[in-house]
Amino acid sequence: MPMPSPPNPAGFPVVAQPDVLVVGGTSAAVACALAAREAGASVFLVAPRPYLGDDICAAFRFWPSAPATGLAAEVFGSGAVPPTPLHVKLTLEQRMVEAGIPFLLQVFPCALLQDARGRTGGVLLANRTGRQAILARTVVDASLDGLLSRLAGVPGARTPSGPIPILHTTLCEGGGAAASGPDLLAEPPGFAGPDVTLSARTYRLTVDAGDGSPSALAAAATEASARCWVKGEYRHQSVLTPAPEAPPAATIPDPESCEVGPGRFALSEAVALPGDGQAALTDPVSAMTAGTALGAWLGGRNPPEADRGSLRAVCAGARPLPSGELRTLRDALRPGQAGDMRIELDADALPVLGRFDVVVAGGGTGGVSAAIGAARTGASAAILEITSGLGGVGTMGQIASYWFGNRVGWTSEIDRGVAGLETNPVYAKGTGKWSVAAKSAWYLRTAHGLGVSIWFHTVVAGVWVDGGRVRGVVVAGPLGYGLVEAGCVVDSTGCSDIPAAAGAPTVSIGAEHLAVQGTGLAGIDPGREYRNSDHDFSDDTDIVDTTTFLVAAKLKFRGAFDCGELVDSRERRQIVGDATLGPADFLYERRFPDTICIASSNFDSHGFTIHPVFHLIPPDKQRLWADVPFRCLLPRGLDGVLVTGLGVSAHRDALPVIRMQADVQNQGYAAGRAAAMSARAGIPVRDIDVKALQRHLVDIGNLPERVLTDRDSFPPTDDTLREAVETGGDRLRGLALIFALPDRARPFVRDAFARAASGENRVRLAQILALLGDGDGADVLAESVRAATWDEGWNFRGMHQFGMSLSPLDARIIALGEAGGPDAWPALLGKIATLPADPAFSHCRAVVMACEALHRRHPDPRAAPALAAVLRRPGLGGHAQRDIRAALASLTDDPNENLHRNLALREIHLARGILRCGDPDGIGAEVLRAYADDRRG
Repeated sequence: MPMPSPPNPAGFPVVAQPDVLVVGGTSAAVACALAAREAGASVFLVAPRPYLGDDICAAFRFWPSAPATGLAAEVFGSGAVPPTPLHVKLTLEQRMVEAGIPFLLQVFPCALLQDARGRTGGVLLANRTGRQAILARTVVDASLDGLLSRLAGVPGARTPSGPIPILHTTLCEGGGAAASGPDLLAEPPGFAGPDVTLSARTYRLTVDAGDGSPSALAAAATEASARCWVKGEYRHQSVLTPAPEAPPAATIPDPESCEVGPGRFALSEAVALPGDGQAALTDPVSAMTAGTALGAWLGGRNPPEADRGSLRAVCAGARPLPSGELRTLRDALRPGQAGDMRIELDADALPVLGRFDVVVAGGGTGGVSAAIGAARTGASAAILEITSGLGGVGTMGQIASYWFGNRVGWTSEIDRGVAGLETNPVYAKGTGKWSVAAKSAWYLRTAHGLGVSIWFHTVVAGVWVDGGRVRGVVVAGPLGYGLVEAGCVVDSTGCSDIPAAAGAPTVSIGAEHLAVQGTGLAGIDPGREYRNSDHDFSDDTDIVDTTTFLVAAKLKFRGAFDCGELVDSRERRQIVGDATLGPADFLYERRFPDTICIASSNFDSHGFTIHPVFHLIPPDKQRLWADVPFRCLLPRGLDGVLVTGLGVSAHRDALPVIRMQADVQNQGYAAGRAAAMSARAGIPVRDIDVKALQRHLVDIGNLPERVLTDRDSFPPTDDTLREAVETGGDRLRGLALIFALPDRARPFVRDAFARAASGENRVRLAQILALLGDGDGADVLAESVRAATWDEGWNFRGMHQFGMSLSPLDARIIALGEAGGPDAWPALLGKIATLPADPAFSHCRAVVMACEALHRRHPDPRAAPALAAVLRRPGLGGHAQRDIRAALASLTDDPNENLHRNLALREIHLARGILRCGDPDGIGAEVLRAYADDRRG
């Protein structure tokens, strides 16, 4: 009999304490927030989607039924033509920014906070950053789905069940064609652009919501999309909207009638209100009128405050976990943002929302493939996806084209299937390009046909760990908040969220290096499927940074039809796996006994490299082939979970070779099948029959037959290593081998250095020795640095960065810092003093790295002042973006903007160097404190 878990009250940070907390991203929610703020109340808003206006843009209500005034007139204009989705989103978000109202996107309520008397005191929230509390005198549920009211057990909160009539609106390119099954109710005016026209159709159909469980509701939503789909569909609404029995009434609900409990109000079409007020909320124009009235009324009130000492979380259907431990993600938005106050809650009781053999977190490039791979074994599978569609960067991220990748096996099956759904002849020919709509539809139809449960707009906020094994995940979304139990979990979040929450070791950008590949999020325009951009940095796991990034991207691409939902980051948090791939594994073409994917690309970096091999020879455009072993998907010390995509165990400079979409699709399929083998047999994932997995992958064409007999080709012989040393100064392959085996290579390098005559070869060998931790060549390096003048440096470049990101002199300076003694300081300080007035980022990075390394061994009080003198130069400081207004002010029209990132990276590196070299004046710490609250991760 399961034993209840011991009491384990968790302390959640209180991140805000407004007068009014608005929960929901509808147009009514924004209207309410703006009016309450104008009336003098402090306001905070949290919304579930990556934008505001989901009652318009998710429910496809672009055609108002009444003349618009006030905020509605800004959103809809004259009403003669429908507003574009981006216009709606941008208008609502910028009104919030202008009013100074803080808001967060992709945040879900998971419990209502009530005191012992039943008075509302705030809301417990869940998101990718974890869980936090916001305390408020008044809470308004202005969500599209009434989730907060459902969690609180409000009698009038609607939970659909059984057969329900719904409305479903689609957009098709050109005239399109009507779906043959459902009833065509209306054909409202479409969207006309310079090159493409979109036609609109609204259908009425009945779907089965079953018992109203999350799985049943997810299946009903998927069924609606599938039944109304036709070739040529461009987009479709992404929520279930029950069809009204009669046209919505125009009666605006009275503010007092919206009160559903002490301190709690409902402004949601999914929550019953007295009279016919609820029906008015299904029309955005009347909903905004109602929101404005309620907000103005609330702003003029001063309701009593809940007893914060007795606050408890109210979550309908909660029950204690049978065993194990609940672990959340990072439970803070910004350290110190709302003071040190914390609130203690009983948090180890959760509703159980479902149970599956395999749960896949993330329905992107690797995730949807994993779910299909698992389902094809007969396993039950679920996808938890944060956006409104499947496919990840290739669909929701708009990068609808391959860049290299090994397009075999499962990937070739995808390509054939997608080509069969295309209407554009270019895409139908299978050229490695596709339309977002066709690929998303193929994934949805294929997964749904196998019985995969697909939960859109759902985020993982924690994990359930029992005895070192992940047994489930804590989710939040429109289908509810609670636990989803799993036989095995595939983490396709790209950020290793689940292993990180479970306490497994992970690697991320931090103090040791600030190399991070660029991030994009471009506009969407019909007729243009591929929109690759690289214009910012963003931490996907920090909801504050993500919100700012999403808002800024919409303003940057304000002329577009719409804006993407998925942050296209190229580097995220990674696991420390049972094996870790490095550059030498690809350059040396290493073989493994447990290969489950063979990837192919070049070192397509969107930033600068940090591996010592690239200090000497830059990565180039040569295509490489890379065997990926199963062990790289397994988080060290943790069972019950595999990781795909950007989260796998590999050196960050090696990731570009294995992260191409075609390869992540094949890797995800293998991970899903492995997870199913573990779950269905009830065995640890490390105990599955890897050879059986490989045989299946060979059978479907993912792998060549050689993998069945491959053995580890490392370590190489001494003769091979000696040959690498003799040619390693000039060949990337040999140099990578030297740094992969430093202890064995060092004697060979030392011998070659002793035999080398003066000249470039001797300096190169001295650099290699230095980077291997040997100071034999320090004098040679010091003389080389002293004699050189500053060469051409490198400034940050995002998109397709090949070649050196350090100049030859930069590389020698870094090596001198690694190997020099006290007598190296004059050469180093001399170079700092002669830096150009506006120095290149790579020059600053080089002198900082050298000073830090040398100061650790041989401290010198002159180092920090020398670096501080550079930082104090005009234009080198003050580039932190500490609020959303600063982020918006830095925007340019360049989709691959680099200037602001370069300025920030240069300033941060100089500040870090000053801090590590003593920071006598505190300038380094001051600058870094500013960047600790920067909105770019």
